[in-house]
Amino acid sequence: MAAIFLYPKIDKVIGSPNPYIFNFQKALAKNHHVVNAKSPNRGILSFFTHFFKADLFILNWPETIPEKKFGSVQKKLFMLFLKLAKAYSKKVVWILHNKGSHHKGENPVTKNMFDVLMAHSDYIITHSYAGKDFVSSAYPNYISKVHVIPHPLTEKLGEYRKGEKKFDFLIWGSIFPYKGIDVFLDYLRETPELKNTKVLIVGKCSDTKYKSKILSILPENAEFKDELLSLEEIAAYSVQAKFTLFTYKSQTVISSGSLIDSIRMGAIILGPDHGAFRDMKDLAFMHTFKNFNEIPKIISEFNPSDEQIEGDRNTFMNQNTWANFVEKIGNITGI
Repeated sequence: MAAIFLYPKIDKVIGSPNPYIFNFQKALAKNHHVVNAKSPNRGILSFFTHFFKADLFILNWPETIPEKKFGSVQKKLFMLFLKLAKAYSKKVVWILHNKGSHHKGENPVTKNMFDVLMAHSDYIITHSYAGKDFVSSAYPNYISKVHVIPHPLTEKLGEYRKGEKKFDFLIWGSIFPYKGIDVFLDYLRETPELKNTKVLIVGKCSDTKYKSKILSILPENAEFKDELLSLEEIAAYSVQAKFTLFTYKSQTVISSGSLIDSIRMGAIILGPDHGAFRDMKDLAFMHTFKNFNEIPKIISEFNPSDEQIEGDRNTFMNQNTWANFVEKIGNITGI
């Protein structure tokens, strides 16, 4: 049993957030002691209040620390933590979720955090070979630290059902510019082959400017519900859609929690040919495109009676449970 500090600590669920940390903590706690599991969230200060209790620190999204309140101060404290971790032989695992900042793009602050984390992490776990390729290209000196483990999944929320569908495409999740929904809507308006398709977009958009842009270009065959829904409510829409579409244009994306939940919902997925989407492109429930122009051909050739769809889904889910994820981290780190 290892003593593990898991970052970030989230105290409660509000609405429908990414449940990654909750699932991670639950899986770790089965065979290890998560030292900050029952402690209140103290942000960067928790690294120090739990420092001597933990042998292994598992960090998720630490590169975003400078973007938080009092970010410059938090960054300095984080740098101090990394120096102390090295001095006291504490092991640091960085879960590399993204290749940069989705929202801020390339910027020197995030680049500096990546530089620091590459150098000071003992192990780097990433959920897609795109993450490994990124390190190999941008930080080749640290490639030996990198290990690829697919994003783990919890239980199924549904299975694919062939038959008549109310919608051709479901796009769901929080609405941000990096997801490229506006680009797809422009394509939809200009493409005769898709003029009769029905599109449902479900997700909360807190960016009023971007929301106005989406509404201004929303074609008649597309519906936008600016709502924060539970996964069960989204799964009900998924059953009514032929495909769940991911329009991501950002190359910072390595994996996606929404992708993982869509697999759980029994969706047939259309996504960009990079990151975890590319890793899964040989599975019957996954179809990828290099650009939107490939979508009409993909949907015209889709066979809803393909028995391999649920076979591939079941195999993938059985191989990539949270228990297996923690076991693989244990094999890598020796905990």
